[in-house]
Parts: sequence; C-alpha cells; structure tokens
Amino acid sequence: MAHVPASLFTGVLLIDATPVKSFLYDLAPGAGRMLKRAQEGLDDVLGELPTALTKYAATLGVSIDILSRVTTSTANIQVLNALLKDARKLVEVLEESVAYHEDQREAEFSQLAEAVKRTAARKDPTVEAAFEKLLKYVAQVGVKAAATRRKNEEAAARVAAARSSGTDGDAG
Repeated sequence: MAHVPASLFTGVLLIDATPVKSFLYDLAPGAGRMLKRAQEGLDDVLGELPTALTKYAATLGVSIDILSRVTTSTANIQVLNALLKDARKLVEVLEESVAYHEDQREAEFSQLAEAVKRTAARKDPTVEAAFEKLLKYVAQVGVKAAATRRKNEEAAARVAAARSSGTDGDAG
C-alpha cells in the first residue's frame, strides 16, 4: 500500500440535473466539434448588448427578443457550469477512491502472498498450491519489470556495440 495523503471527501455527493433537464442536450458523436464556443471578450459583448440592441434593434432589422434569448442562454450556461464543476470534482474523487481501494486490496494480496511463501518455505509446502493464482497475480509486476529491464539492457548493449563498430545501431 502506498503511503499517500488521503482524507474523506466532504464535497458535493449528489448532483441532481433534474432542474436543468429542459435544457440538457445529448449531441451526436463528434457534433461538439462543429459548435461555436465562447471566446475572449464575451463579458464585454454581454455588457454592450442591452444598451446597443435596445437602441438599434429596429435599425438593424432584428428583434429585441435576441437579448432575452442571449440572457437565457447565459443563465443556462452558468447553471450548467456550476453543476459541471461539482460533477467533475465528484468524478475525480470517485476515480481517486477506486485507485485508493485498489491499492489497499493489492497491499493485502502482497501481504498474503508473503505469508504463503514464508509458510511454504518453513512449515507446509502444500499451501503454495492452494494460492497458485494469487502468487502468479502478485508476481506479474515483477515479471514485467524484469522483462523490461532485460529489453532495455539488450537495447543498450546493441547501441554500445554499434557505437564501438562505428554504426548508429538504429538500422536493425
């Protein structure tokens, strides 16, 4: 088990999107790439619109209703962003909690495997057969690490041999 700082989560545990159901949209895969998103200067535009549109809507030949639609969209975005912030944090905490509990479980497996090996060596060799899958499971990280070390050592030896023979070693 890794010794990492951890504390119980005290943030928002329940996220209810029911109040925003009327303006939640599930887009087709990839459709989000086609949508225009907020840009730098948005706050300036939102500040300018009420005065300018009230004065010039008729001159522009547009409805003053644009202002209410923009205001509604802006309010919806603020509510959605607040929910999204809590949801992202909850997803982060859920993922971290899974990792924490996996680490706890793996530590238990390691301790148990050590006890099995110790008992098999000193008291009863038959216990190893009963925990064959556990022992293999726990050992696989070491087996992979050994294979990686061996592969890296072989690559380093090839590079060293290539340098000593005057080639770059990348041709093979």
